[in-house]
Amino acid sequence: MSDFIRHLRRQLGMTQEEFAHSLGITVGTVNRWENGRFRPSKLARATILEFARRHGVTVQPDADRTTKSRSTERAGGAAEPRRQSPKTRMTMLTGCPG
Repeated sequence: MSDFIRHLRRQLGMTQEEFAHSLGITVGTVNRWENGRFRPSKLARATILEFARRHGVTVQPDADRTTKSRSTERAGGAAEPRRQSPKTRMTMLTGCPG
């Protein structure tokens, strides 16, 4: 989880302070999450996922990594980015079902 949070923040080009302010939490909390001293609560994880979604970043189903969403061209037009259920995303982030 700590790597995911750090990667997400860097993907968005934010400092810990900017990331914390955007989520309404303290810089110390972000720092503790990134250093693995604490894990975000279930509510915080849901908030982080929603924050990522609003900024066009999705969690890939095969890894705890993030990528900017991009539509791909297919026959018949552009495809929508793949969406996972909240339970699937939570399982990917925590390693256990919501």
